Amino acid sequence: MDPFAADLGPLPGGRSGQSFLATAGDEVSVVRLWAEPDRRGAEGYAIEVALLTLLRGIVPVPEVREVRRPVGDMPALVVTTFLPGERLDVLLQDLDDDGQRRVGDGLGRVLARLAGVAMLRGGEFRDGELAIEPFPPGERTAGRAVLVHGELTAARVLVDPVSLGVTGILDWEAAHAGAPGDDLATVLEWAPSPLADAARAAYESVWA
Repeated sequence: MDPFAADLGPLPGGRSGQSFLATAGDEVSVVRLWAEPDRRGAEGYAIEVALLTLLRGIVPVPEVREVRRPVGDMPALVVTTFLPGERLDVLLQDLDDDGQRRVGDGLGRVLARLAGVAMLRGGEFRDGELAIEPFPPGERTAGRAVLVHGELTAARVLVDPVSLGVTGILDWEAAHAGAPGDDLATVLEWAPSPLADAARAAYESVWA
């Protein structure tokens, strides 16, 4: 798909002015422009692409279709598949306790798979090779390091409204190499009890 030949519209819930829904015939994609560096600096787009490529088949993330490096005044551009599902922060208000438990079970299993992506050390990713800049001494505890999403709010989780399965984990800007269980701890902060308890149980069935 040529993103500039497709019909572009705003992506619901996307970054204003940076993420767009591109439609060309029956093909739907997401186009993201890196008009300004994100918290990771000029290599933010390359880190994002590397993470999505690494995680494909491990957790539900978009497939990268095209990458264009920044040239002159043209910013970096990344085209990915469009993931189905509704944002969990929107869907959650309509879920009964059983529905919350089903979502929590699926989310806990996704978190367990993510916690299995081992890293050599804790720190921030600094380039598209996922080289790690270690945290300053004493900033984070020592121990086993894994890939951590870093901002796993309900708005960054997509769920099928019928099956209640998790269909996507979005927005990896805060991802880093950190401690196992960090993402689960984030979920437990915002999730209502039925969802939180199911997520914890599913996670601990893998990582007791």
